[in-house]
Amino acid sequence: MLRAAGGGTWFHQFRAVTLIRISPFPYVVYNYCAVATGVKYGPYMAGSLLGMVPENFVAIYTGTLIRKLADASTEEEKGMSVLQIVLNILGFVATVLTTVLIMKYAKRQLEAMRKEEEALLLQ
Repeated sequence: MLRAAGGGTWFHQFRAVTLIRISPFPYVVYNYCAVATGVKYGPYMAGSLLGMVPENFVAIYTGTLIRKLADASTEEEKGMSVLQIVLNILGFVATVLTTVLIMKYAKRQLEAMRKEEEALLLQ
């Protein structure tokens, strides 16, 4: 799969980098592999920026939610209602589920790209 990321058109490299960044593949390992496989700078940067968005969004949203809940618990007069707390928790669960679904989609696409590469190598 990593070999496939280095070959092909700009879009092929961009797609491979984006899918690898979305999947739970260690960033440090992929950074070294990208250099070794010859991924060009443009698709690498664009794919990395797009592929890191879901994980960063979840981290930022989680931090904001924790801060909001902590502030609500310290404010005696302006505390959050039960409905607000439930909606915030449902929003968090929806965010995590969406991220998990995106990661599963990325893994399926990476597997399809790997099979495609193997089929080309066997011909």
